[in-house]
Amino acid sequence: MSTQSNRPEKDTPQLSQSPSNDVAILLDLDNLVIGAKQINLTFDVNLVLAHIKKLTNGRIVLRKSYGDSRQDQQLIRELATAGFDTRNAVRINSFSKNLADMQIVVDTMETLLDGQNFSTYVLMTGDRDFTPLVQALRKRGKQVIGMGVKHTTSQSLANLCDQYIYYEDIVPTPELNEAQVKDLLAKSLQQLLANNERVRASVLKQHMSDGSHGAFDKSSYAEGSFRKFLESHRDLVSVEQVETTIYVKRPIAQKKPSVPLHIRYRRELKKRRLRVVEREIRFTIIKDLIHLLSSNDQIRWRELIDIMADSYKTNGHKISKNAINAVLLTARQAQVIHTLKDKSLSTAPVLLEVKGPKAYQESVMRCDAIYVKGILDLAEEFDETEAALALHYEPKYSNYIKTLIKNFERLGM
Repeated sequence: MSTQSNRPEKDTPQLSQSPSNDVAILLDLDNLVIGAKQINLTFDVNLVLAHIKKLTNGRIVLRKSYGDSRQDQQLIRELATAGFDTRNAVRINSFSKNLADMQIVVDTMETLLDGQNFSTYVLMTGDRDFTPLVQALRKRGKQVIGMGVKHTTSQSLANLCDQYIYYEDIVPTPELNEAQVKDLLAKSLQQLLANNERVRASVLKQHMSDGSHGAFDKSSYAEGSFRKFLESHRDLVSVEQVETTIYVKRPIAQKKPSVPLHIRYRRELKKRRLRVVEREIRFTIIKDLIHLLSSNDQIRWRELIDIMADSYKTNGHKISKNAINAVLLTARQAQVIHTLKDKSLSTAPVLLEVKGPKAYQESVMRCDAIYVKGILDLAEEFDETEAALALHYEPKYSNYIKTLIKNFERLGM
């Protein structure tokens, strides 16, 4: 007798029926319901009843469940609503489990002795202990349908039934989206390759099917070649073929493109509150900073930024307050300006330190020198050309960088 696994589809074959066409359902709560929970599935009794009715086209007359009714009160209420009579068997030890099994056997045999003419018996269990019961029913001309979850079902029991249904196969599975499929692939690879250099692609596919309770098999991603599916995820998996066998391995490590040295200089300077503002904007801010502070005794930090930002906005210059603040911080470290103590930097008065006819040129050199000093203090290798690119965006300023270094002492660096 072959084992069949059925899904609730339109072409589901119907079992042959006797004139009475009455159906008896006997549910082993401990086996089926607990088994479903172990694979993160909720047992839906109405789904099962609908499937049995469609499969048998019969009248479900007897509905009984057996097991520890304390394990899931919500389920017991659902069973009662669905017309099930629950025989309680509180599990205290292994004998309690056998007691529930015996109750199922006794009640089933009583239906035969009492002359109840059930054409079909649905045994909702995967326990091989029920094999003799299946044999007894079939000898008496009864159709026997079994139902259980795959990991708790005895194959010998499934083979003996006229038809065996795996609960996982009748549970509607939502369509997996691309992100979910990629996550499923990544987790499956992580588990399978934890202690193996490679595994067969067929093993991976089965693992993905099991891990998604069959959802992957029903998704559009499982259509066509599994190899093509894997090759579309080269960031997660590497495919290798040995003769006719396809294997999967971890992806070959790809070197990330190295970040140019001058970009790394700018990033590190920014971490030290020495953000490199674009050269022309930086020079404009320094020039206007000297002009404002030369004509005003004291302007507070935030006020200074607001004045400059309003002026740039009025004149159509795209210079942000953040850029102004960054240049001011650099100028303060370069001793072009200094601030008096106050509650916070935003309210601190700002004073100009560099004065005279060449105040602008001196201020630019001081700011550039503080940048160069910051680069020299980094763990990165120093290169004058890369430093020129970092500060002035052009390599031709490399000689200027060398000149700044020679003038460190004069500039007070």
